[in-house]
Amino acid sequence: MDKSARSKSHQSGSNEAYELGKDWSKQAKERAFLLQEHLIKWFDDEQSGMQEAIQQSISGTDFTSEDIYFQLSAIKSRLEAGDLVHWIHQSRHVKDNQRYKEFRLTEQSNILCIHAGNLPLVGLQDALAVLIAGHCYTGKISRKDPFLLPSILGWLARQGWGAQIHHWTIESVKLPAKNYQMVLFAGSESSLANLQKTLVRVGKIDEQTPWLNRLASFSIAYCPSKEAVLEQSSELIEALIRHGGKGCRSVGVVVSPIGLNELRIPLEHAMKKALEQTNSLEQTNSANLTNPEIPSQGTNRSESTSLTYKKAYNIAVDRVFIGVGDWLIEEHPFEYVPLPTNSLVVYWVKANQEALMSLAERFGSALQSIYYVGINASDVKKPYKHTFDIESIDSAQRPPLYWKPDGIDILRYLCPFII
Repeated sequence: MDKSARSKSHQSGSNEAYELGKDWSKQAKERAFLLQEHLIKWFDDEQSGMQEAIQQSISGTDFTSEDIYFQLSAIKSRLEAGDLVHWIHQSRHVKDNQRYKEFRLTEQSNILCIHAGNLPLVGLQDALAVLIAGHCYTGKISRKDPFLLPSILGWLARQGWGAQIHHWTIESVKLPAKNYQMVLFAGSESSLANLQKTLVRVGKIDEQTPWLNRLASFSIAYCPSKEAVLEQSSELIEALIRHGGKGCRSVGVVVSPIGLNELRIPLEHAMKKALEQTNSLEQTNSANLTNPEIPSQGTNRSESTSLTYKKAYNIAVDRVFIGVGDWLIEEHPFEYVPLPTNSLVVYWVKANQEALMSLAERFGSALQSIYYVGINASDVKKPYKHTFDIESIDSAQRPPLYWKPDGIDILRYLCPFII
């Protein structure tokens, strides 16, 4: 084939791919519009089953009622803002296209979603991405959050999404054996290997089935000045303590050129205020959800005992720390700051931006996001990994529905040639 023939062939293939992608993108938009409409109705329709799922979650899970209502309010507000449609526009402008071409999915592939349960409805994003992309969903629901997501899935199936929503279950052995083109996993790395072996052993998947694993466990906040902390102390504390600090978007490490001692009084005040508001359960939210007076669930005895020992140890080694309720903020030197493993303990590092980037590299895949406390987030240099965006601390616990777990746009990942 001569050069002109190859050029015409390439041009023809490009045009065909463009038209095909344009058509699929249009279909994805239509699905996103419809999905937004049906999800908002789940919140508003008294017969949707939402209130029953809320009450079951309050009485049958470790989530506090305040955290459940907070999460639902945040999700509804993002739906009303049009996040699902915006997600498609955003996904088309992903710069790093190569990482999203690892797996070639065909239209209406069978996708198995294994959901985490550390936060209420934390698995919703994966389910929505599968539906918007036009694939078929099967879900392994977490035992820690077994009511809210199934309520939404059942509602959507009744609204006409049954052709895409194939099955969901809490029990791994009850998953249907199918030709899954991909498994989406979000959760703890410690449970991943055993789960993979179990699913292969019981014949639900084979060893060649590709997995996309999201394993990040905490985020970092950067506070450039004392003034920035004073201006956004409530936002910073919420990023630390919301959902018991258990989410990957929860702040586990704070980096600042200001030492913890200089901020002790405003941070203690902000923590006390936040914990009082949480315990009172008198939240008014934008979702118009009724918040019943149900006692907040506290920390278990082993965690409280551990924190008591930590406080005593901090005093013994003359470490600067703040202790309010069940929470600790400890100051650690940059060289020795450990990987956060206790959701109730936050590490404060007195250091500059260069140290922030070094910590991002040191923590690697365990790190989810980097937040900026203050109004000039663009002043922070980009970290070594392109997958990290510098986000405002405001968005830590109220992310858009298209946020990127482990830096991955899951919608873009599921349809690299569709969006």
